[in-house]
Amino acid sequence: MISALIWVVIICAVAALAIWALRELAPPEPLGRVARVVIIGIAILLIIGIVAGVFGVNTGMPTLRA
Repeated sequence: MISALIWVVIICAVAALAIWALRELAPPEPLGRVARVVIIGIAILLIIGIVAGVFGVNTGMPTLRA
């Protein structure tokens, strides 16, 4: 359970860093918005997979070992 929490924090930190870097690079508006949506979508899917794995749901993702 603690390892899942650590992974969630790491995923959130990486997503926040990627969004910050994207804002600093300032790509054209449609591209920047699409990139933000993709980053957030991937982060949410990873977090859902980790939380589902904690509760024993088979998601096809590698399971975390305690």
